[in-house]
Amino acid sequence: MRGHAEVEAGQADWNAPDDALPEHPSVVWRKRHFPKLAPRYRAHGIQSVLELVALGMGVGIVLLFLAAGRKDVVRLTEPLDECETEQWLLTHPESRHMRRVGAVYAHLAQALTLP
Repeated sequence: MRGHAEVEAGQADWNAPDDALPEHPSVVWRKRHFPKLAPRYRAHGIQSVLELVALGMGVGIVLLFLAAGRKDVVRLTEPLDECETEQWLLTHPESRHMRRVGAVYAHLAQALTLP
């Protein structure tokens, strides 16, 4: 397992989104703080970055709610202010009044709230 000191020293292998997400906040943050770093592994999405981290393939920046409750990953820092994003729950306007849609969205809104 890599620690924060190894990450700061640029000695950790990085997992990052591939070119499909060039403006993702995690990509922008990494390029700003580690401009010369080239990720060792590139994945086609943040969930895949998390799975690479969980497999011990290096470090990466992932959404807190994705990693919450997982015992196979360790948070190395406090949340990165520069990577703060909002998550939206969307539905088709014609579906939003359906009880089952409302029930699912109420559950998701509560379940995805971080302490």
